[in-house]
Amino acid sequence: MKRFLLALAILAGASWLFCGFRDSAVRLRNESAARREVWLAQTQLLAQAKIQRTELTRRIRELKRNLANKPYGTSESTLADLIATNGPVHLSPEVRARLLAELGFDWNSSGDYVVVSKDTLHHVGLEAIRDNHLTDTVCGILAVTAQERATVEAIIGGLAADYREWATSHLERAEPEGDVLAKYSMPSDPQFTRSLSNTFSATVIAALGSERGELMLGYASSWMNVLRMVGSGPTILTIKRPAPGQEWLPFELHTPGGGAKYSGVSPYQPFPEEFRPIFPGGWLELAAREGIELPKEFQKVDTLR
Repeated sequence: MKRFLLALAILAGASWLFCGFRDSAVRLRNESAARREVWLAQTQLLAQAKIQRTELTRRIRELKRNLANKPYGTSESTLADLIATNGPVHLSPEVRARLLAELGFDWNSSGDYVVVSKDTLHHVGLEAIRDNHLTDTVCGILAVTAQERATVEAIIGGLAADYREWATSHLERAEPEGDVLAKYSMPSDPQFTRSLSNTFSATVIAALGSERGELMLGYASSWMNVLRMVGSGPTILTIKRPAPGQEWLPFELHTPGGGAKYSGVSPYQPFPEEFRPIFPGGWLELAAREGIELPKEFQKVDTLR
């Protein structure tokens, strides 16, 4: 009797296991079939996407060819076609105005901003550096980040210090003679100035990239001239005696490359920046050192730029 019960229990257990395995096999087959259907659907979508991509690529190439052979400014030129080219396109003023208006970038679209072409920036005159710091204007136009600005200003400060040290040690003074009341000069030093120029240019290009870097170097030309990075030859400042009956005090400034400036010493006439490291106090300090009587205008101002 016990053996019969044991055999019955074993048979029941085996039947239960068989049913369980069968149900699992059916479930696995169903899940596999479902996954296969999903995979087939995704494969079809991928194939369709590839076909669409090929067609779009062909269409873009066709549009570019058509635009290259088609004069802009005609009524047939659509803004959609222009945008689809995704490349450099030279537009007529009329089409450019339409495109900017369509994109919301024309003069009346914003009270604070206006969009111009990058090519325009090559024809704009800006002061990039003032008091050995980048101006907010140039940083805004060239989208200079805080880190980029810190990098460029660090080299500006370093090069300005190098120039100040060099100018102090290389300044030459001539004794007053004839109609010359004071004369100071700094000799040509191509090796030193080339080193300044190369260091500044390399740092700016590395920090901003070639496109923005070249624009920055162009905007910084005045500052580079002050540090004698451009041109060759001496820098000479000469203050002369006034002509009989003349109240103003004439001066001449000759810079490397043949540049020359003729003007009068005045509290409203900026002191030559090339000699600022030698005379931080400007005209007042130079006049005090040389014993020169300045025009009466200086008695009306307390500070001098």
